[in-house]
Amino acid sequence: MLLFDRRKVMWRLVVKGLTILLVILIVPSGLWAGDDGFAEKIINSQCKNCHRFEGKPKSKFDLKAPDLMWSGVKYQHSWLIRWLMGQEENLYPNSYRWDKSFHFSRKHMILTREEATVIVGYMEKTYLDPRVKKSFVDMSTFTEMEASLGADIFREYSCLGCHQIKDDEGNNIGGPISVNLYDAGNRYRLDWWSRFAENPQDFTPHSGEYLADISLRKARHIIGYLMTLGVKDFKFYEPWESETFKKADAGRGAKVYKEYCVQCHGPQGKGDGPGAKGLDPKPAVHADLPLSDYPPDYLYNLVYYGGKSVGKSPNMPDWGMTIPPQSLADVIAHIRSTFKGE
Repeated sequence: MLLFDRRKVMWRLVVKGLTILLVILIVPSGLWAGDDGFAEKIINSQCKNCHRFEGKPKSKFDLKAPDLMWSGVKYQHSWLIRWLMGQEENLYPNSYRWDKSFHFSRKHMILTREEATVIVGYMEKTYLDPRVKKSFVDMSTFTEMEASLGADIFREYSCLGCHQIKDDEGNNIGGPISVNLYDAGNRYRLDWWSRFAENPQDFTPHSGEYLADISLRKARHIIGYLMTLGVKDFKFYEPWESETFKKADAGRGAKVYKEYCVQCHGPQGKGDGPGAKGLDPKPAVHADLPLSDYPPDYLYNLVYYGGKSVGKSPNMPDWGMTIPPQSLADVIAHIRSTFKGE
């Protein structure tokens, strides 16, 4: 009986030992130190050799690598994991310090997925920035035309001088001075972009970031545009397919047309409104156009974003900030049902 009990105890010890061994083999080794402890060890022994994780912003010309004291609100979770696993390309074509003739020889560490996940989780709860709030840009209502206008702003304000993006053929275009942006939509958080765009030098002073005097609406266009870069099959919002347009009423639209359009296009759409005298080129003659056959997206962009957005006269204002969404849908219903080019 005593021998049986001894064998039973030994068997339990064997099972317990095998269980512990199995756990050791399955659970990532770094986690044994505790998630936070492991992350702190890696950050202190590796990351801080180049990056700063605390302190006030400094000029990039005083740094070796980008500051990471706000990394928890700057980078997207999945992208940062891939970066730490060595699955993302170098962000800086000529290294972070483009003013130097050399590249840093130190290679970035490569972690396992489990290790990277632990570190990213730690960064997301530790390295925050109270200045970064919820973005005013709602990407669920961001249109393809807005992305096009954002691309125009990107070029207009010489962003291509420092940042690289992809052309329609997938080739890199732009200067190699700063971080590439052709995958920005997969890399950065929307909230970060919105606060950074407000004043880049709050985060990287004296580094050459250009402060453009743009409206909040244009800021939405450029920020939204950047958030689409690199995102495969981004789903743009199509207002003309919304419930607002399904409820459009041509009768209500006639009143909107009288209030906003008649002064230039005339009461009968003949381009003879009182405001037409001072315009060159003259307003479109709606009465001669088969607007009933025009695509709804074209008419929406024309009215909402103005004539320039669709290659027409810049004298045609962008009414999107003035006319409420339902009234805009109504007036488009009115011109489509009224002007048939007959």
